Amino acid sequence: MLDLEAKNLQIVEFNGYKILCGGARIIRNEIVNRIKNGEKLFVVTLNSQIYLRAQENREYDFAIKNATFHLPDGAGIVWAIKKWCNVKTDRVPGIETMQFLCELSKEFGWSVYLLGSTPEIVERAARNLINVGVNVIGWHHGFFNGDGPVEEIRAKKPDLLFVGMGVPKQELWIHSHLELPFKLAMGVGGSIDVVAGVKKRAPLIFQKLRLEWFYRWLKEPRKRWKVPFDVLKFYFKVIVDGNKRKARTCSKVSG
Repeated sequence: MLDLEAKNLQIVEFNGYKILCGGARIIRNEIVNRIKNGEKLFVVTLNSQIYLRAQENREYDFAIKNATFHLPDGAGIVWAIKKWCNVKTDRVPGIETMQFLCELSKEFGWSVYLLGSTPEIVERAARNLINVGVNVIGWHHGFFNGDGPVEEIRAKKPDLLFVGMGVPKQELWIHSHLELPFKLAMGVGGSIDVVAGVKKRAPLIFQKLRLEWFYRWLKEPRKRWKVPFDVLKFYFKVIVDGNKRKARTCSKVSG
């Protein structure tokens, strides 16, 4: 079944970012297949915020361009791929991918390590996962100086490493530690807080309308005051710059 589904899968290169496109279930199954086949994965959940930060930060741009592939996490990315690459793809949120992989980890015997958030919250997230049968072998908060718990991760060798330290810190940290013994490393932003139960995802209506960013802004307008400007900036940049570079932005790398 998965082999038939893979025919509907493709990697689209959009401005140098390799984006895995297709149905959400197919994309997630592709991640699982690659892990099972022994491929080491660095996955970026691409949204407009990450895209804009990368355009402004050369080091960050270099780091995420070295990812195995990107997931079309943001509604703006899905829209841009459809507009300029003529490719339709489901939106694949990082939180849903993290939860999907944690659930499957119980079936395949994969171990999990959580890195990010505060000491109390990351421990709560770990305990919540352990309580439903996930083999969480370690966790560490995201407020550290230097490299953080590198030696612990090296010793414990987690299969799935979820890093929730915000943009651009989380992807820069992963890129700087690709030598660590993991099967998959993925930046997950505030997903650790969601798993811990201290934050909730946007209501379903916001998700269906692809307005989760708007809901998060409504909940924390002072903390996220830049978000509406980033959304407008992204659409303007894609419309204007994309029109200039349409011929060289998109290529279908594989199917």
